[in-house]
Amino acid sequence: MGLFGSSNNTKCKHCGTVLPDSDRLKKHQEKAHNKKNEKCRVCGKEFHTSDELRKHKKNCK
Repeated sequence: MGLFGSSNNTKCKHCGTVLPDSDRLKKHQEKAHNKKNEKCRVCGKEFHTSDELRKHKKNCK
């Protein structure tokens, strides 16, 4: 990676947002363009990504 990051930017097909790599593009698409699809079994709160749900579970009782 160079001084100013990778030149392999990826563009979202839905909105045109340019992101630096495919991992960030995937997270962007999950949050910005998908319905909430991850639900906490304990409290019922819904999240856009499984990563958000995982973080929530640490403190949910």
